[in-house]
Amino acid sequence: MRLLLLLSICISTIALGQKTLVEGIVRDQLTGDPMPFVTVRFQDSKIGAFTDTSGYYRLDTYYATDSLIFSFSGYITKTVGVQKDIAQEINITLEVRQTDVQEVFVRPPDEFPSTVLHKKVIAHKPINDKEKLMSYEYEVYNKIQLDLNNIGDKFKENDLIKRLDVVLDYLDSAENGKSYLPAILSESVSDFYFKNNPKKKKEVVKATRISGVDNLQLNQFLGDMYLDVNVYDNYIVLFNKAFVSPAANNARSFYRFYLEDSTFIGNQWCYKLTFKPKRKGDMVFEGEMWIHDTTYAIKQFKANIAPWANINYVQGLYIEHEFDMVAPEVWMLTSEKMIVDLKITKKSAVYGFFGRRHSTRKNFVINEGRPENFYASDNNVEIQEGAKDRSDAFWDSIRHEPLSTQEAGIDQMIDSLENTRLFRNLKNLMYFATTGYYPIGKIEIGSAFSLVSLNPVEKFRTALALRTSNDFSRRIELGGNVAYGFGDERFKYGAKIRLHLARKKRALLTAYYNYDIEQIGQSPTAAAIGSTFGTLLLTGALDKLTFVTRVGLNLEKDVGKDLILFGSFETKEYVPLGIANYVRETTTGVFDTISRINTSEITARFRWGKNEEFISGSFDRTSVGSRFPILSFQATFGIKDLLGADYNYQKFDFVVEHNRTIGFLGRIRYSLNLGYITGTAAYPFLKVHEGNQSYWLMTNAFNKMNFFEFISDKYATLWIENHWDGLILDRIPLVRRLKWRLVSTIRMAYGQIDDRHLQEMIIPDFTKKFGDTPYTEVGLGIENIFLVGRVDVFWRLTHLDPGVKVGDIQNFGVRARYAINF
Repeated sequence: MRLLLLLSICISTIALGQKTLVEGIVRDQLTGDPMPFVTVRFQDSKIGAFTDTSGYYRLDTYYATDSLIFSFSGYITKTVGVQKDIAQEINITLEVRQTDVQEVFVRPPDEFPSTVLHKKVIAHKPINDKEKLMSYEYEVYNKIQLDLNNIGDKFKENDLIKRLDVVLDYLDSAENGKSYLPAILSESVSDFYFKNNPKKKKEVVKATRISGVDNLQLNQFLGDMYLDVNVYDNYIVLFNKAFVSPAANNARSFYRFYLEDSTFIGNQWCYKLTFKPKRKGDMVFEGEMWIHDTTYAIKQFKANIAPWANINYVQGLYIEHEFDMVAPEVWMLTSEKMIVDLKITKKSAVYGFFGRRHSTRKNFVINEGRPENFYASDNNVEIQEGAKDRSDAFWDSIRHEPLSTQEAGIDQMIDSLENTRLFRNLKNLMYFATTGYYPIGKIEIGSAFSLVSLNPVEKFRTALALRTSNDFSRRIELGGNVAYGFGDERFKYGAKIRLHLARKKRALLTAYYNYDIEQIGQSPTAAAIGSTFGTLLLTGALDKLTFVTRVGLNLEKDVGKDLILFGSFETKEYVPLGIANYVRETTTGVFDTISRINTSEITARFRWGKNEEFISGSFDRTSVGSRFPILSFQATFGIKDLLGADYNYQKFDFVVEHNRTIGFLGRIRYSLNLGYITGTAAYPFLKVHEGNQSYWLMTNAFNKMNFFEFISDKYATLWIENHWDGLILDRIPLVRRLKWRLVSTIRMAYGQIDDRHLQEMIIPDFTKKFGDTPYTEVGLGIENIFLVGRVDVFWRLTHLDPGVKVGDIQNFGVRARYAINF
């Protein structure tokens, strides 16, 4: 019977996770009688029990250690080894103690009590991690709010605000006595599910809505507000910066801990452990955490980022977590608060924003597994039908806490402001400053970034673009552009249509026509030839331009949780401009100049990003990122004679990209591209390695390589860029105040080209072959200059001009760019 009981206990233990179950009987060694009220506890732990009147004990816990201690007054204490994470039976006998007085030595402790306590927190991290459970689920309510802050009495007296007098009715007061104005409120209620072996997650959104100002360009900030914070992680990533957690395994190398207090929190006795940075310059927190005295779980966590934290615009960040034991020995996060103070500078008189996140969890279900097919889903997050259209009554019934008067009145305030011409103009100017387009009713006029430009062919160029706004439709977008070059006296133009084919799962269809000048071999992220800014910083003449006519149709479709499919058809015509002439040698040895070349391509691309999340607008979206590398495979097929195409070839590309934090070492970005081209094609349709002939820094190109300098049909490229954040420069007192950050880069390319392509077109003499040596350049730079600037110095190490040595000045180049980053 006891064997059957033990077997059933083993089975249930396996089903519930990594628990240790020990049971048995304690007897008197001399008489063999059962001993009641014997203390049985795990060594170095407060987990224990007393034997009953039959001498029986039973311990079932996640917090087991490797030994059990049996003690009873008048008997010799006995220690017995235990196998953790399994069920077992341990029966023992205790021997009567013979009275003997021994010498007692009193010594000071080897470690501070705060160190001992912190070590126990670290030792119990795997046990207190919620992912030890076989399964769990709960309901979560998320509220994210953005408020205009830094509002003093002058705000109310401002003539502009007086003209928007409805605003004054919605001001609220902050703790510092200044007022703030709610601008955006995002709410969601969802059910979250998790299972182990294998790990699967599922979230079902039951209600979601956003109130407030449209077109406020804060997507990147909102994305970071959505990220989960786990205090048990070694590093807590906030705004793309890795902070050392006070619960990190190596936290004592970065923090000083102090044991300051102990008291009951509810019915649980806890110790107060405060933490402060050991030195300036580290990305750390300062605050306190309350530790449960038995399980050494974190009960409460309150922390601010260190005042010298090298994050732009974030002048303060506060995190507060509350944990509760929702089942025996199961601790779960039940309340989370995050407050971010966002201003240009700490003492800025310019208005900024408060970002507030409050998340609460309830209705926990622990270790009650669901069928495997329940977790099958095409999305990381499922949105229930009608979740975006819930009534106020529904929200009142499901919301975990009521809204304040100001929060509840955001929509009413915005509706009132929208009827004010001054407010509409201010909102449109903000949109224009961030997108380059100015909205006028159902259309938008732009682009400010390509209004005027210069290049050798057109000399002076001016351009205008139009597109429909969200007021016209959130499902279809119509756009077009026209440009005129005063040097070649030609009009250039284009048109584009974007259409959502599905309302739930992204399926974006794009049709386009373009008749314009392009630079082949330019980075896809580089400024276009018609860019106002890009043409003012040239380091070399754009003497290899191409007039391109292209017509295409493509579809981007999200499939499942992590897979994005892309398919396209494009036909295009190239006409050379400048010195990039197209010449072919005939069978008779005569050189024939080709005026234009044509191709028609079908492309398929598979892109896999595990757990990659996006924040989406009506048509464009911003990646919040992924902890894992993003893989893509693309195949392009050039089909001869299709719509007049001249060549038959096949291109295959495999790309690995990754951008992630690496703890206190900062953030690393790297990319590897492997490619192979079969068939035959003219050199513009082969791999023209991306160069850069401007002082504008290109993050996805070779900054000391010229356009068309290298062409390949078999190739590999690699670049690695490490952003050291403040690790090095923050150690220098005077430099630390500037918040400069170090960046280092290495970029390499290698390829070959087969002579079979010469039958289609002669490779121009301004190109080079790699031979046995890859092209290599390295760079060292400083970013975050005046919060937005970056300046790098690049050094070209290989494929130098004849007579030039590696250390000569012409192998060095300065490149600069600006970007708004945290």
